[in-house]
Amino acid sequence: MSYQATWFLIPAPAAAVERHGPRLRALLDAHAAEPGNRALRRRWEAGEHLAPDELEGLVAGPLGADPDGLYAAWEECGRAGPCAAVPARSRYPVLGLAHGLGPRRTAGLPGWFGDVVLTPEEVRASLPAVEAVFALDTAERRAAEDRAREALRTDDLAGLFDAAVPVWRAAAGAGHGLIGAQLVP
Repeated sequence: MSYQATWFLIPAPAAAVERHGPRLRALLDAHAAEPGNRALRRRWEAGEHLAPDELEGLVAGPLGADPDGLYAAWEECGRAGPCAAVPARSRYPVLGLAHGLGPRRTAGLPGWFGDVVLTPEEVRASLPAVEAVFALDTAERRAAEDRAREALRTDDLAGLFDAAVPVWRAAAGAGHGLIGAQLVP
């Protein structure tokens, strides 16, 4: 059976993060604290090779399991600034991103593999690290794209390596937070 998952990064006014952040962060914290998730993440971060199917289990974050809660939070965000919607067919987009970037670079992204809830201050503070994650030279970019194609089983990588930094910069510049999640709408 086929599905399409999308990684959304939505700029969020401080009031929206304040109102919805505690519930969303509790979901992230509980997911990260699950022993199986912790063990798999430790293996990933130690550089142990994880098959794409194993890695997909790791990157499937908790926020997409509550689409109504996400939509309620995002509805309050209105048109706070440019957002990103990065799709993938039959796989989670951040599976390709994580597989492509590898554990060391992926560790520079806040949140849980694309699921993120950040205040305006946290967006500003994390911007240099996010920029560094995506600062790939030509050879690194080509290799990351090849690994992402392998993991996602597609040649369509539209936005995967290019969407996050502009949204992060715009949110930081406008004084907004970010709410991001992978979701199967």
